[in-house]
Amino acid sequence: MTMAFSLISAKVSGFISKFGRFILVAAFGMLFVAALVPDIRSTIRAALLQDFRNVISTVHGDITGDGLNLIVAKVRTRDSLLIEIYHPQEDGSQKLLARITLPDKNDGFFNFNGQATNLALDDIDGDGFKEIIVPTFDQNMVGQLHIYRYDAASNSFYKAAL
Repeated sequence: MTMAFSLISAKVSGFISKFGRFILVAAFGMLFVAALVPDIRSTIRAALLQDFRNVISTVHGDITGDGLNLIVAKVRTRDSLLIEIYHPQEDGSQKLLARITLPDKNDGFFNFNGQATNLALDDIDGDGFKEIIVPTFDQNMVGQLHIYRYDAASNSFYKAAL
């Protein structure tokens, strides 16, 4: 009986040993593929990362022409880069007026009035209204400059053609 038990025990441990090696090789193979294939890597990374919001930069100014100083914030999330425009309320809170998802995900800087900045307000076309100036880098790390204007008729912001 002990000899039969020893024989069965040896076969089971041999199977477990081979099966364990198979699992280990398969796991390493999947990690190798995930490291080389960007879509798989991104999917795994997205599943493991938490959502977050990081305010990168803010500027204040009258961008609607009504004399009120609005707050413009450049915000990074896990998936995108955003511009958010807020109206300060009398009670100290801030009302979100607009959220614009930028076409690029990489923050950028540019020289504005002799200073490096990643968000600015200025009347670039001389019409008396300030535009929101937002530099970014595209996926090939080529610098992009985005200009957003306020349209009083639709009470919204739009991307201006350069």
